[in-house]
Amino acid sequence: MPQETKPVQIFAGDFHRASIIKNMLENHGIYVFVQNEHMGSIAPWQVASGGFNPVKLIVSGLDSEQALRLLEEFNSDLPE
Repeated sequence: MPQETKPVQIFAGDFHRASIIKNMLENHGIYVFVQNEHMGSIAPWQVASGGFNPVKLIVSGLDSEQALRLLEEFNSDLPE
């Protein structure tokens, strides 16, 4: 598999934040695979960013630069 098409994890954290980021990326035409999504809704205390099994967002290596740029913009717009 060529390096640029390998899956890239761009986020690991809580279910609700992962859902918001996933929707934002999909609105920009980026397909997102969500790992541990069901555990995030069943037992959110186990998948929080400090938990042992966070919700992970994974994109194609072809989309990783754009996804990371959008994620950076998203994080910079959050109130502190």
